[in-house]
Formats: sequence, structure tokens, C-alpha cells
Amino acid sequence: MTATIFEVTGRGERAQVRRAGLHNFELREQGQLPASEILHNPHITLYALDFERQEAIFVETPADVDLSQAPFIVTAQYESAEKVWTIPFATLTQLAQSIELDTSRLIHIYSVGRCGSTLASQLFAQVAGVVNISEPAVLSQLVIARNMQIAPDDDLIALLEAAIHLLCKTPTQTAWVIKGQSFVIELGDWLHHLFPQTKNLFLYRHAESWLRSGLRAFGQPAVASEQEQWQQDRQRRDILGPLVPLIAQFDPNQPLPHAGTLSLMWLRVMERYVAYCQSGMEMLAIRYASWRSDPRQTAEAMLDYCQCRPTDMTAVYAALDRDSQADSRLSRAALGQAKRVLTADELAELNWHLQNHAFIHAADFVVPNTLGES
Repeated sequence: MTATIFEVTGRGERAQVRRAGLHNFELREQGQLPASEILHNPHITLYALDFERQEAIFVETPADVDLSQAPFIVTAQYESAEKVWTIPFATLTQLAQSIELDTSRLIHIYSVGRCGSTLASQLFAQVAGVVNISEPAVLSQLVIARNMQIAPDDDLIALLEAAIHLLCKTPTQTAWVIKGQSFVIELGDWLHHLFPQTKNLFLYRHAESWLRSGLRAFGQPAVASEQEQWQQDRQRRDILGPLVPLIAQFDPNQPLPHAGTLSLMWLRVMERYVAYCQSGMEMLAIRYASWRSDPRQTAEAMLDYCQCRPTDMTAVYAALDRDSQADSRLSRAALGQAKRVLTADELAELNWHLQNHAFIHAADFVVPNTLGES
């Protein structure tokens, strides 16, 4: 089994960083080495899956770069990569078989996004012996592959199992914590089947508050004409449809403005969580309001649930006072402190989707197993 090695000589447009792949780098091929080197070098980490080339892509970063502290690992990998390693999917699954993974030490964080999930992963990163993996691109890529039926389910499940093993190849004394993008909840059933001993967290937020935050973080520039608006909405649907089935299933002949797209994203994550609970999957849900009202108690409850609360909580408490997304495009400094107010049309759009959902009709819907709820 061999890997092809490339030197990173430059980087592509930063705007594409979240869409992980070889296109993000300017590369010069350096030859081949045994693929087993990936297992032994802790600074070589899984970066992306290329379904067209049927290859897994790894990046090698400097020894002084701690990816466990990164709010978004894919961004840190892009910014720090010195080399790129590629191996066929078949080699990926072979390498994975040699990794012993104690799944009782595996923690998955699911969320609607914009609800304290990055903070939660950063709190785990302060615990000695935790390997924190925040928003690895491979999981979102597998969501697209599943929803678009790029390959048979059995093949994708095998890739998912291999990806988790390679993400967790670095030994840990406490836990591996994997926080995916909100879309990764689509893989929750497969992950539970593969790793039934995993501890699962779900973070969520009041729909109106979440929509305000989402529009503030992911707002788009105003357009001059109705035709331009339609094109913008269509482009957004094309991007998010493969990740969010409720968007893909929405009538293409009906307009779907930005507030509507985000509303369907929130609803899909919420309904998937409820379905998992009904199927018997054990999860602890934490509302954003809990982080706001009593952050220390919330952090303690979360760490207790996952059985990795340290004796000394000093570092964890200190992290509660920092911006968990500092130095990213979603930091407080980048977004500014101005409050985002929902317009009457945006609020009406949200309420329309709530009223037309099968069972979630309220913005303050409380999911099962929510912390603090009897």
C-alpha cells in the first residue's frame, strides 16, 4: 500500500476553504511512500474524500500546530498544510482495520449550528487527554454522497467507518470528540449502528433567535431585481439541497428566500434528532439558553454526561469567557456586535414553514432529553 506525496507550493482562494479538496492547493508531486506512514505520523490528518478520483486526501501540518484547538479543523488544515498525501479508498479501509478504537471514548456533537456547539467542542479541547476534531470536511462530504446516492449505502457506510477510525488514529486517554456541521446529523443513524457505545450530544436553539443569528452570519448582499433574487435563491438551493433533504424536496416552482432555506435547515436537524430519540438512541440535548443563563453548570453537566469532567476545571471555565470562534470568519469581531432584527417577511417565512411541518409547529419547540427539563 502506497501513498502519493505532494508538496504544498501555494493555496487557492480562501472562499473555497470549506469545500475541502485538492483544488485548494497548488501542489508539486514528490513521489510515493508507504501508506502506513499516515498511521504513525500524528501530524498527518484526514482532510477530504474525492469521489471522482476515489481517493482519500490527508494533509501534513507542522508539529507546533494543534488542530485539537482549532474551531474549524478544515480551515486550520488548509492554512497550515505543508504536504498532501493521497491514497485510494481501498487503502483507506485497509489502514482503518489496523486502528483499535475504544468507542466508549468516542463523543459526537450534533447541532443545529449557531447554538454553542463550537464552544462545547472548545471546552472539551481544554480537558487533558481529549482529541477534539471540530467540523471535519469528510463527514459533510459523506452526507452529500448519501443524499445524492453517489455510491451504494454499504460502500458509504464502510467509508464512514474508515473515516472515523482515521480521524481518531491518535491515541487518547480521555476521549475523541467529533463535532460535525449541522448537516452531519444525517449520518447519525449510521454512526450509531457502527459505534453504539458512543456518547451523543445535541445542541439547539429557539428558531427565531437561531434564524437571526444565521442571517447575520450567512447573510448575502442585497440584489437589485426580482430576477437576480430568484437566481440567488436558486443558487443557494442548489448548494444546500444535497445537504438538507427538506430543501431538496421543496417545490422548485415555489420561491424559497434565504429565511426559508434556513428555516428548513433548522427543522430538518430538529426532526432528525427527534427521530433518533424515538428509535432508542441515547442523547443529551442542550439548549443555547442554558449556555447563556448558567454556562458553568451547563459545562459541568455536559462533561459529567460524557464522563470526562476534569478535577480541575480552571481551563474549562477560562474557555467559557473566550470567543470560541476567534480568528474565524464567524468570530464576534468579524460579525460585529450589531443586533440582527428579523423583518416581518422573514418572520412570516419561518412561521409558514413551522405551521407546515409534520409535528414541529413552535419556534420554542423542546426536544426530548433536554438538559434541565423533567
